[in-house]
Amino acid sequence: MMPSPDLERFATLIADNVVTAYERDREGAPFHPTMRTTVVSVLVRSLLLVLPTTSSGALAAACNRGLDDVVGAIGIGGPRVDHVDPDDGSVTMTAV
Repeated sequence: MMPSPDLERFATLIADNVVTAYERDREGAPFHPTMRTTVVSVLVRSLLLVLPTTSSGALAAACNRGLDDVVGAIGIGGPRVDHVDPDDGSVTMTAV
């Protein structure tokens, strides 16, 4: 089944929020633009596997799997997603 454009937009919104919060929580250490695009893409892919859902936990777990697949795989430490609001896509991060 193909994801709907609305689900893709929502997944992209969440992914952008996660990457922005990740960069902010790493004290302003932004990703290179190419890396940022890669991280967002991996997060969107992970999120589309669980969407549609109203479970904050399922969304947070999907985001953390995506982060582990990219930044964890190359050894970049940083925060992880604690909560994703299933209504507006806002995220809360936690230090690990």
